[in-house]
This record gives sequence, C-alpha cells and structure tokens, in this order.
Amino acid sequence: MDSSGVGPSSIERLMHDRSLRLAAGLAVAVAIPVAILFYFQFRSIAALNQTSALVLRQLSQETAEGVAKVIVDALRTTRVDVLLRIGQRQTEPLDLPFIENIFEQGLVADPFVDRFYVWSDVSNEHRGEVLAFDRMQHEFIVNPPEAKLLVRQFHALATEQRAIAIFDGMIDKRRTHFQGQLRFTFTRDRLTSFVALAVDAERLRREFIPRLVASRFAKVEGPTGFPSLAVMVLDGANRVVYPPGGSATDRSVDERKFPLVFFEPELTSFAAPENGRPEVCRVRTGYDNQTIPQIIASRERPQYWMMAILAGVMALGVFFVARAAAREVRVAELKSNFVSSVSHDLKTPLALIQLFAETLELGRLKNTERAHEYYRIINSEARKLTRLINNLLDFSKIEAGLRKYQLEPRDLGEVTRRVVDSLQSQFRHNQFTVTLHVPDRPMTVMLDAEAAEQALENLLSNAMKYSPEHREIVVEVAGDGGYGVVRVRDRGIGIPPRLQRRIFQKFFRVETDAGSGPQGTGLGLAIVDHVMRAHDGFVRVDSEPGRGSTFTLHFPLHPGEMHGDETDSGDRGRAADVARSA
Repeated sequence: MDSSGVGPSSIERLMHDRSLRLAAGLAVAVAIPVAILFYFQFRSIAALNQTSALVLRQLSQETAEGVAKVIVDALRTTRVDVLLRIGQRQTEPLDLPFIENIFEQGLVADPFVDRFYVWSDVSNEHRGEVLAFDRMQHEFIVNPPEAKLLVRQFHALATEQRAIAIFDGMIDKRRTHFQGQLRFTFTRDRLTSFVALAVDAERLRREFIPRLVASRFAKVEGPTGFPSLAVMVLDGANRVVYPPGGSATDRSVDERKFPLVFFEPELTSFAAPENGRPEVCRVRTGYDNQTIPQIIASRERPQYWMMAILAGVMALGVFFVARAAAREVRVAELKSNFVSSVSHDLKTPLALIQLFAETLELGRLKNTERAHEYYRIINSEARKLTRLINNLLDFSKIEAGLRKYQLEPRDLGEVTRRVVDSLQSQFRHNQFTVTLHVPDRPMTVMLDAEAAEQALENLLSNAMKYSPEHREIVVEVAGDGGYGVVRVRDRGIGIPPRLQRRIFQKFFRVETDAGSGPQGTGLGLAIVDHVMRAHDGFVRVDSEPGRGSTFTLHFPLHPGEMHGDETDSGDRGRAADVARSA
C-alpha cells in the first residue's frame, strides 16, 4: 500500500462503485459532444466538403449503375424465360401446345417483344416453315413476310456454329432487332431448328426504355439541399432516349455503357456474327449540368452537419447511462426480491409451527388423531425451515469457496429412497403421489451423502412447488453409461427452452403467465448444479411448457473400493451460473 493509503483493493472497489460508474457515464455523455462541438468549429468546412463530395459521387455512381443494370436485366429476361425454356426436345419435333404457352407468357412478361418465331427442320408438322406468334393475334402465323429473311440470315450465321445469333432487319419499313437461339446436330454441321424474337427498335427506344428508366429513377432520393440528380440515356447514334425530348449535354458526372442485346452482355463475344458489334447505349448522370466541386463550393452547411453528429453522440451517451442505470436497478431488484422471498419462506413455516404448537399446548384437541396430524404438520414445516436455512448456509459457503464435500462409495438407490421416505409427510400434506423406481441390485457411486440428499430434496421441493394441478412425481434410479442417474419427473408448468440455462443462475426463478411465480429464494437449483459439479457429475433438464419437467442428476459410478476423498468445487466468490441442459 502506498503512502496515500489507497491500495490495489481500494482502487478495485472504486472501479466497481455504482455511483462512480453513473457519474462517469454522465461525464462521457456530456464531455464527448462538447469536444466534438469544438472540433467541428475548426474542421467543419473541410469535413463537410469531403463528405458531401463523397455522397454526391456515390449517389451518381449507384444511380448510373442501377439504371444500366435494370435495363440490361429487363432485356435479357426474355432469353432466359422464353428462348432457353424451349429446348431442342420441344423443337425437334415441334411441341406446339408447349411452345404456344411459353410464347404467350413471354408476351405478357416482356412488353417490348413484338413477335416470337420457331422453325424446325426435324419435325413431321410444319417442317421447314417459320411459325410466328405475335401480340396482336395470339396464335401461330405460318410463314409471315419476314420468314425468308429469318431463315436466310440464321442459316448464314449458323456457319459460325454459335448458339446465339443476332441481326437487324426491316418489317413494314421499321427497323427491327432479331435474336435467335440456334440448335444444331450433334456434330454442329447443320442447323436443325431455332427459336427467335423480334423487337421494334423505335418502340423499344420511345416507349419501353423511357418507362423502365422512369420507374427505376423514381425510387432514387437525392440529398437535401443540393441540385437534383438527372439521368440521361443515349442510343448508339447519340440520340436522347430518356428523358423524352431531352437534349444531350457534354457535362456529366458518371457514364455507364451497355450493349443493346437480349441476353447477358458477357456472352456478346460468343454470339454470331463473331466480328459484329451490337449497338452500345449509354447512361449518364449529373447535377443540373454542374460539376461536384462547383456544387460543394456553393453549398457549405457546417452547422447542419455539426448538429446531426452532436445529436447522435448525445443519444449514444444517454444510451450508455440508461443501460448502466438499468443494470443497477436490476441488481437492486434481485436483492430486494431475495430478501422478500427469504422473509416469506421463513415466516410461513414459523407461523404454522407456532400456531399448531400453541394449539397442542393449550389442549384444545378432542382426539389423538388430530394431535398426530398437527405433529406431522409441525415436523413437515420444520423440515422446510431446515432446508431453507441449509440452502442459505451452503450458498454462503459456496460464495466464499468454503463448501467441502466428503465423497464416499454409496448406494445411490438407498440414498434416494431415504430422501423420498423423509419427505412422505410433505407429499401427503400437499396431496402428491410419488412413484419410486429403484433397481434391485445396489448402484454404487461416489458421493457426499448429505450434499446429494440436499440436491434431491431441492429437486423434489421444486417439483411440488411448480406442479399446482397434476400432483404426480416419478423418481427413478438407473444407470447411464459411466454414471448413476436419478431422474425427478413432474407434470408441472414446465420451463421454456430460452430459460433452461438461466434456471441454474442464483436468484433466478421461473415466472408464470400471470407475471409471478411460486415463492422461493432462487438458490435451490444453483446449489444443485454446484453439488453435481463438485461430484464430477452434472445435472440436465428436459422440459416443455405445460407438459412438465425432468431433472436428471448424473453421479460417476464407483470403479472399485477406494478411500473417501475430500474435495471442493473451487468456485470461490460465485454460485453456479451455468449448467448443462438437454
């Protein structure tokens, strides 16, 4: 200890003092916001410029990528949902009912597609004929005007032996995009069938893409206090597709390119023609034709950022203070409940003992049978009182690490029978039916008889306490691997799975649906777990709400004759907080 008189133990006590912790929390809650306030007074302009530029840049990039992605995804859906669903097995030979159903679904799902086509050279029906299915007639048209164009072009492109073929043509003097899924013989030396689609190029640009971009862009929320974010889509000829009637600008923040194809852009190099280049469209984003440095220079708002961060830090400080206060209140409540429970459990048996003792002393009984009943009640309440006092004394020893156990070879069945017999008066008084199953041959285990009996009494007491309706208890002694086990099974209220680990914590009690549970100190199961761990065993619980609970004590079997061995649990300063649960 130093000259100031404050040793390590004194410092440790100060660190765990509740008032000091609360004061420290309040100091943190006040000091941090004040420090940040001064910091941002000097750094607010630089920090705001950097943060704002990052936000604007990220918003522009994400919007450009999002718009490009939504267009690409919408265009490639057709190939996945229609062209790939109609396999070679449906086109060779033609399965027209199946194909018609898929085409009908495709026209509903993909409004930009005008027609679907199917052609097969391996079919008894419509062999070599192009069947078209459009959204006007919703039925197959045999050899439409563009049929010869499709057959000629796809046969020409089939020489490259690629599964995807694309080309542009004219239908009714309107530019049209054609895409086909080609099928070949096994050696890929001859085109055997294809499934294709046609898209009106102008309607795609004037109707579908603008509507798609508008729906996607409507979900983008720009930052408050800055120019609104603008999106522009241009086709391969640098014409503005979106917004309709807009004009191209040279100043943009971000630009994303995407090919105008109806499949995954990554497969462009695998499509025929190999040397062809599909039309490349662009998505541009910007802020009213201004650059980000220009926007930041004109929108300095340091006070707003300072207040937002200050509010966040203050909220964080309040959170820590509230959490510390809640923890302290909880501890105080546990202590208060413990004192109240102990007082109640001491008062009740003492009051009954005093009542019946005075009745016997004053000779107010008319027959000896009533006297015998009163003696039985006095004995039962005295045992309750003894068990409570023993639990309190043992818990104090456990907390101090002074509880010792004398382990000796004992017959587990005999110890269990002795405990059940000693509690018969309580069973009869509380109208419980107890069934005991003990094996015929002795089951020798290593245990401290007094501690084991105390653990069994606590389990049986809990079984009675938490079984208000079905007053049936089954006690069974059996072997389980290298352990002798005692099972105590009741048909009480049961324990929810989320609480089955917490019931072995000190002071914890299971509450009923009404918000309160039977009286008790909350030490019984904590002592049970401590006793079992001191015996190198363990306790398990198997329970379900409304169906009862089964507590199982596992004692190591005695390997042979051996001397008694004194042991302790080594749990100085704490009670059992965790136990094994089934």
